[in-house]
Amino acid sequence: MIDVVIPAHEKDIETLDLCISGVKNSVKMLGDVYVVSRNKLTDEAKWIPESFFPFSIEDVVSMIGKHWRTCWYYQQLLKMYTIFVQEDITSSVLVVDSDTVFLRKTDFIEEKNIPGNVAHFNIGREHYAPYFEHLDRLLPDIRKQVMEYSGITHHMVFQKDILESLFEDVEGVHGCPFWQAFLQCTLGNFSSVIGDQSHSGQGRASEYEIYFNYCLAKFPNRMNIRKLKSILAYKESLGGNENEEFTIGSRTNDDKHIQTLKESPEFDDIQDALKYAIENSREQGYDSVTFQKHTRQGIEGYKKDSEDYIMEVCDDPN
Repeated sequence: MIDVVIPAHEKDIETLDLCISGVKNSVKMLGDVYVVSRNKLTDEAKWIPESFFPFSIEDVVSMIGKHWRTCWYYQQLLKMYTIFVQEDITSSVLVVDSDTVFLRKTDFIEEKNIPGNVAHFNIGREHYAPYFEHLDRLLPDIRKQVMEYSGITHHMVFQKDILESLFEDVEGVHGCPFWQAFLQCTLGNFSSVIGDQSHSGQGRASEYEIYFNYCLAKFPNRMNIRKLKSILAYKESLGGNENEEFTIGSRTNDDKHIQTLKESPEFDDIQDALKYAIENSREQGYDSVTFQKHTRQGIEGYKKDSEDYIMEVCDDPN
């Protein structure tokens, strides 16, 4: 049995219930489905309030400031801590980004004659140097373990005992809770960051790469690499995307760009457009599709919404 955790907030409403439906229809050995959010966003899953966690968005702001990436780092930490704050959750949890929809029946864990489960990992081809500079700061003895692929595919199985080991190792190096060390290691100049060295520039950290490479280095017998057929960034027509033109097609986890639509119908309702794209991706044999908000909205609009949200939340007396 495996529970599923989906971190979300108000900007994810368009895809959240589609994500939950995909989980319920696709994840084998499924237990409970949880949404982690500031306020309750759906009746289709159990709710874990952000107030359950040992840190708040205000704590994150106090360390790294208010900017469009503040919530991005915050939700990474929520993913890694959920297994510790929900008492009755399974010891292996599948974390799924709220804009990702699974399209067919898929296994994520396997029970074997060893302590704990064996987790199945999807892989991509992304290589982003600042993530590994951050990892080197966080845990100097853990480097990128394989050059040919990445652990970033918008979902991952986290196991409690492995996270406990990771947290203990990091806290032994930095002398503070994992979440604080994670954030501290994003500060300062990065040699691999080009141009703007502020947090408003390039991203500095990836929870998926940290955990993936830690498992490869220290728990290889607890992981199984099995590549799914995934669209990691859907960049085709959703009927009304007027903010940006995407002519290179959707990006797959082979790092290829494909056009799944032979024609681009127009829709008045974003839900109808998303459902059409989901069914079309399923018909073409994909296992998952991710509708990243910034590719639908445009990066500048996405940044502004993120900045407005963090300002509003941190000024809210409640």
